[in-house]
Amino acid sequence: MGASLPVVLPVGKRVLIVEDDPAWQKLLTEVFEDLGFAVDRAADARAAIAMLRERAYALAVVDVSLDPEDHRNRGGFQVLDALAAHEPPIPAIALTGYATVEMAVEALTRHRAADFLRKETFQRRAFLEVVARLLRQERTSASRSPTALPALRQRASPPGPRVLVVEDDPGWQDLYQEILAELSLSCETAPSYAEALAWLEREAFAMLIVDLQLASSMNPFGNRDGLRLLQVARRRGLPTIAVSATASIDEVEMAYQSLGVFAFFDKAAFNRRTFLQFVQQALRGQPGPSAPRPTGSLSPEDQAALASLTPREREVLRWMAHGLTNREIAERLVVSPNTVKKQVDSILSKLGVHTRAAAVRKAILGGLVEEKSISEQET
Repeated sequence: MGASLPVVLPVGKRVLIVEDDPAWQKLLTEVFEDLGFAVDRAADARAAIAMLRERAYALAVVDVSLDPEDHRNRGGFQVLDALAAHEPPIPAIALTGYATVEMAVEALTRHRAADFLRKETFQRRAFLEVVARLLRQERTSASRSPTALPALRQRASPPGPRVLVVEDDPGWQDLYQEILAELSLSCETAPSYAEALAWLEREAFAMLIVDLQLASSMNPFGNRDGLRLLQVARRRGLPTIAVSATASIDEVEMAYQSLGVFAFFDKAAFNRRTFLQFVQQALRGQPGPSAPRPTGSLSPEDQAALASLTPREREVLRWMAHGLTNREIAERLVVSPNTVKKQVDSILSKLGVHTRAAAVRKAILGGLVEEKSISEQET
């Protein structure tokens, strides 16, 4: 991990940069020209789509918002659609300075971007690693043309089951890869919620290993994007092992009872042998934790507490279940973050809990919140 770009890029290939900000145009152009690419630039969707009719591109980087006066503009989605419809499809990295989880999901699923990056957390090395991965995939796809299939079929044995590791810490990424190699498992890593979704939309995996806190994802500080991925995994029927260094008891219980994880490990007490054992059991399809309790399993007191919530508190609780922060909820309800904070405090008090995760768990068990993530709604 952390090595330089692990692929040599041929001189003469072209990339398309669709970006209305001159500073970002310049930055991205320099990155690709340093790699030996020829670069075409477009500042709006119409110009970009016109270029696609004239030239072939190995890759595109597309800003979602293509209007400097309106951050709600989504002109980049039109370009992503054109890239996906191109024959052959051109892999695209969506880039934005106004990221929300909903935007990331829409770009990755509905508009088929290959990856989603935020300008606020842009890192050159991480960007180059994404570029290298997409170009490797492009070459692999090209090699699997109809004329190449007979040769592929003559190879000995297929690769072992694939595991997706969602972890932003390079040290832990290396550890998981080393452990999984002992079981002859192939492994892909994703540091963020958005990149994990990109992998899941395009590749098949036998199981997931998910860290709850992903510092490089949509909310860099104190987020729990991993909980969203547990929801995605459950809906797709993928056995999942959750790992965390900071999980509360409420989050552990929620992961088992409401999100159906196969096992949960604390990084501070991580045991290699036990971890290997659970990975093997999950891949063999052995039973994991029992299904979540039905709606009626809530105590009468908890049911009464849920019934006591006001309509606005119920609405806030539903957004909490989607993992939104107070500020993000405030934007949707057109109120101040302080107003939302008061409503959240009221919800916790009425439900007799101390954390947002515990409140969401009661809402799920009480049928107030459905167990599906934003990503499944989009798909």
